[in-house]
Amino acid sequence: MNELTPLVISVVGSSGAGKTTLIEKLLRELSKRKYTTAAVKHCPHGFDLDVEGKDSWRFTQAGASGIFLTSTRQIGLIKSLEHVPTLRSIAKHYFYDLDIVLGEGFSEEKEVSKIVVIRKAISKSVPPPRGDIVALVSDFEIETEKPVFKFDDVSHLADFIEQLLSQQRQLLVQENQADGSVSLNINKKPV
Repeated sequence: MNELTPLVISVVGSSGAGKTTLIEKLLRELSKRKYTTAAVKHCPHGFDLDVEGKDSWRFTQAGASGIFLTSTRQIGLIKSLEHVPTLRSIAKHYFYDLDIVLGEGFSEEKEVSKIVVIRKAISKSVPPPRGDIVALVSDFEIETEKPVFKFDDVSHLADFIEQLLSQQRQLLVQENQADGSVSLNINKKPV
């Protein structure tokens, strides 16, 4: 971990439990706190990005395996893939210069910290304690060693995420000091 990397956390839970709503609230709160953030959603059933008749759709129809869209304020990538890239890989390659990447889904990834969303009326059960679960968000009381937040307590959840980011940055500094390397970053980008 000798390079600048964002904090990567996946928000997981049953369909309809409120993952997207929670991520929206966290993005607003973390942005207010001046963090640069990204959201990555795993769509196991696919999605449509190309709009019929638009240039990107026409390029796809013509046989392009990859399309990169640019404008003065944003980029977009459409690329045919054989497998789903990991959340860490997406963060490393596309969001390396941001502070925090929040994923939705990616529940099977072993090396990603997870916040589990649980709704009494929707979720089948409380997950067993695992090392990759860092917190839970629930609408009912849960007995667990992990921190539990209420859905309307986004501010405290954002505080918790800030602590995780601070810990990750401290570890990075310690690792760089231990191996004697020095890194130079300008505007959060490695030089």
